[in-house]
Amino acid sequence: MSSTYSDKQFTKDFSELTSIITKRLMSANSIEEVKDELSMLEKMANNPNSPATAKTVFGLAYLMDDKPWYDLEKGFTAVKNAAEDAKDNEPFCWFMLGSIYLNGKKDIPKDIVSAKYWIEKSADAGYKDAEVIREIEWGDNPAGFKEWFAEKMEKEYERKQKLLRLLPFVLLLLIAGILLFIL
Repeated sequence: MSSTYSDKQFTKDFSELTSIITKRLMSANSIEEVKDELSMLEKMANNPNSPATAKTVFGLAYLMDDKPWYDLEKGFTAVKNAAEDAKDNEPFCWFMLGSIYLNGKKDIPKDIVSAKYWIEKSADAGYKDAEVIREIEWGDNPAGFKEWFAEKMEKEYERKQKLLRLLPFVLLLLIAGILLFIL
């Protein structure tokens, strides 16, 4: 019985791989620490069979403006080309380019017209993050909604961070309770 590598499995594996690489890139302080990861991203981005998402991830790695490997031309060109080449099932590429235009970046000024185009395209394809941004930025919201939403999201993030800090203590208490019950 032969098994095939499905698009769904590829997407899952690719997502896990890029998550691991992203964590390494975020924690590294020198090119030497991540030369293998950057090389791997470049090979994936340059492979004609790779999805546009691979090119986007490659470009985003070089747009980490606090890292020594920051390269505006290499990074932005890759993200822009990936968005232009993206298939209908790759709205992430459109969303990332739109987000860069929306927020600006070191050496990249905000461009609301381009941001709206790419985020709308991504949202129309069903990308949930793009749908949320579209509603916040261009939806028919009451005055102060954007600020209220940003504050709500910040509080939610802080709440989750507190829970994560408490998790080891809760696990210790749980283990201690189990040990007391057993003994």
